[in-house]
Amino acid sequence: MDAKKIRIGMLFPLRKEHDQLNKLCQDFPIEIVNTPYIETNELRSDRGLNHGVNPGLHAEPEIDDASKVEWQNCDAIVSMDLPSHPQSLFPNLSWFQGVSAGYDHIDSSALAEMGVIQTNARGIASASISEFVFARLLQVLKDLRMIDQQQSEKIWKVKFGSEAYGKTIGIVGLGSIGREVAVRARAFGMTVLAVKKNPSTEGYDEAVDQIFPVSELDLMIGMSDVVVMAAPANQETRDMFNRERFFRMKPGSIFCNIARGMHVVEDDLVQALNEDHLRAAILDVTRSEPLPVDSPMWTAKNMYLSPHCSVSFDSYEENAVTLLVENAQLFIEGKSLRNVVPSY
Repeated sequence: MDAKKIRIGMLFPLRKEHDQLNKLCQDFPIEIVNTPYIETNELRSDRGLNHGVNPGLHAEPEIDDASKVEWQNCDAIVSMDLPSHPQSLFPNLSWFQGVSAGYDHIDSSALAEMGVIQTNARGIASASISEFVFARLLQVLKDLRMIDQQQSEKIWKVKFGSEAYGKTIGIVGLGSIGREVAVRARAFGMTVLAVKKNPSTEGYDEAVDQIFPVSELDLMIGMSDVVVMAAPANQETRDMFNRERFFRMKPGSIFCNIARGMHVVEDDLVQALNEDHLRAAILDVTRSEPLPVDSPMWTAKNMYLSPHCSVSFDSYEENAVTLLVENAQLFIEGKSLRNVVPSY
């Protein structure tokens, strides 16, 4: 990039001031303009099921005139969401920095048509999400839900759980989150299997005992006591876990999804639980968020639901800012950015 001042629109509302950003603006020809824009969970969920396009079921946030003026001159934006019609809102945009690992709710096709480089925030929350997986997994294995219920009812009855040690965990998707899950599984003494889109001799990972290609997904899940879905959302992974696949899992196994709701055919999962084929299901994501009150998922046997909250904010914002600062410097220097989203 040339020496002109780069304008970065901060659409993601930061909770505090960051010295890293102040220093970035002092050391480089960068100006950051704060123009908050956050969509509702309902709208974000709709977009995620429609390739990032708003199908019109929920209204978008109103954009004030001041933000529209600022956006006209932005070279880059940092955001959780992308408003519709980005071509007219951001005519000078060259780079979109997302603040989440998932980008199914972003209209990547529109950005590609504009010639915009799209980067995501892969890796900034992997540790907290993997901790959440094991918090829930141990809750299931140790029957903590039942123990807590007995306490609330003042029942003193011994309830022994099972252990993670010696069990086999199969991870679908060995990206940053999948690998952090693998590391923690290894620490618990589990055998770690993983499905990776492009396994190779260079793809060996000391945290994983065996890596399978996608074509051998059914083989892997049939060997696993726990299956964790951690793959990105795309056409290849949409409805990946349906009735056929759930019933290919080992009887009494546990299914966990901390990726995207679109991966799962929810009625099929409910059937696998209610028929006692699966021991439990741990879901931090659903196809529609919030989950409709009439969904059978609420009452399915041994369902462990959470409202898309596996991320912890202890270090999330700081990690996002660190990534932004690194990519901003690369952007100014005309170098390749981190976490570039592939174009399809």
